[in-house]
Amino acid sequence: MPDDARVEVHGYDELAAGSRTLFKRIGEEASKRFEGVADDAASAVRARVPVISGAMASSVASGRVDEGASVGYDGSVVYAGWVDYGGGHGRPYIGSGRYFWPVAGQAQSRLVDVGERAATDEIRRMHWPSPST
Repeated sequence: MPDDARVEVHGYDELAAGSRTLFKRIGEEASKRFEGVADDAASAVRARVPVISGAMASSVASGRVDEGASVGYDGSVVYAGWVDYGGGHGRPYIGSGRYFWPVAGQAQSRLVDVGERAATDEIRRMHWPSPST
């Protein structure tokens, strides 16, 4: 190879900055969509739990967390775990639960779908910066 060969790379800084922007936008959009799935799952669980006073159904909460969303009993009803999972006082223990996991677990494949759609949509929307010379 001749000693006077020279290689120049243009656009690295723009690629790096654009990639950071894209990853941030994908994370934000996916989180919004995950929150929607969590809200739907919480509604489905609320509809399934037994209702006497409505307190257990009201204790099913959903919301956004760091980089996603969560669904669960909010802890305000001390007997929610016993009603759902059992384990004493004549109620057999069922590790997978009677209400929460059988219903909320069905959202898992939907989470994958909305996450992939969020990434695809943001990639398609992305306008990459032009390299400077």
